[in-house]
Amino acid sequence: MLIMKRYVLILVAMGAFYYSCTKMAPENAAQPGPINCNPQFPDQNVTYHNYVKNIVARNCTITCHKGGNTLGPGNFTTYAGIRSYAETSFFFRVITDQADMPQGKAPLPKSTRDSLNIWLKNCSPEGTM
Repeated sequence: MLIMKRYVLILVAMGAFYYSCTKMAPENAAQPGPINCNPQFPDQNVTYHNYVKNIVARNCTITCHKGGNTLGPGNFTTYAGIRSYAETSFFFRVITDQADMPQGKAPLPKSTRDSLNIWLKNCSPEGTM
């Protein structure tokens, strides 16, 4: 009986984990992407390599967005991998007050989301390593 309870608990935990990385928030196509982008905060040096990469590594790629057969879509371990999402769903899934990422956790702190928003509004620069 004890083994059966453990088995059920493990299945429930796995199901919850899977669901937390696959639930999708609605996207809004009205968010402008960086096509013909003019940086809105040119004095702010928020780039992929000096800021975004570390935030994404701590919150997105540990469990879900590593590419390959991971639970979350996309490979956020590289600039190119996250860049395509920066132009589409990243704003709504991560930055807004209704953000649902990281899945199964509280939204990122407002100050972190604000800095990520500066990165997007500055045309998602890669920066130097």
